[in-house]
Amino acid sequence: MSRKKRKNNYIDASVQGNLLKRIMYHWLIFFAVAGLSSILVQSLLGDPNIPISSRIQASSENFAFITLVVFAIFPAFLLDTIRFSNRFAGPIVRLRRQLRELGTQRDTPSMKFRDDDFWMEICPEFNAVRSVVLEQQIEIDNLRAQLVEQQEEITEIQHMPYDAD
Repeated sequence: MSRKKRKNNYIDASVQGNLLKRIMYHWLIFFAVAGLSSILVQSLLGDPNIPISSRIQASSENFAFITLVVFAIFPAFLLDTIRFSNRFAGPIVRLRRQLRELGTQRDTPSMKFRDDDFWMEICPEFNAVRSVVLEQQIEIDNLRAQLVEQQEEITEIQHMPYDAD
């Protein structure tokens, strides 16, 4: 069931965009709290002979390098999040597309996900529903054809000359 490699990792702006916003928010809050805590602890536990303002400034300068490193690797974390989220956003986008096709077209292909996607159990469930819908559509078409034949027969009978003998 192996499929082609993904061409586009950002496929559902609503889900993936909100996920990225949430992760950025959490990271920024975490980093701010961790940074302020670190600076405060280093300043309070530092040499009491040095003024507190000097200790805070020195602690802030020490934390500046860590800040630079974190903000340098942050885009890599966001990219990884987008790629990871595609494993659950992709199947849902595919399911929505195939449900739309099933509702509007007759010949919808069976659903297949990539090997590393989440929610693999959706495929056989969708395919079972797809089979039932297609079978029912065939039965409806047959019944319509029979109805048309019966209506034609009735029309022929109605147009036959009446013999009163």
